[in-house]
Amino acid sequence: MKKQTQPRAKAPEGTSATAQPPKPKTTEAKPTAPKTPRLSPSLKAQADRVITARDKKKAPAAREVRPPRPKGTEPEEDLVVFAFRLSAEERDLIHKAAGPARASKFVRALAVAAACSDEKAIKLLLQSTAATT
Repeated sequence: MKKQTQPRAKAPEGTSATAQPPKPKTTEAKPTAPKTPRLSPSLKAQADRVITARDKKKAPAAREVRPPRPKGTEPEEDLVVFAFRLSAEERDLIHKAAGPARASKFVRALAVAAACSDEKAIKLLLQSTAATT
């Protein structure tokens, strides 16, 4: 069973139906916002310098924008992944022999030279490891 609503009585002209009765005035003082102290010209100049220095630090450095590479173009070489497992000691030896950030290039060059039976390239790689250690 639905509840039926009764029509509302119209409010007298000049007032709204949802208007609240006026609040009685009180003698309490409203809290005021604290006044900011005035700075001397030298302090103001110093504050401005600090703010400017802070803003300079926050500004991100301008990055060079590279033009987007056209879609559908492939890199110069068509590379594939060749992976193998080795122990942590072997990995550390390779990194020590190749030097920092060159281990993958070193192993690649050594593997290709060995596959091609290029003794001269292998000897050059061995000499380069002796120079870095």
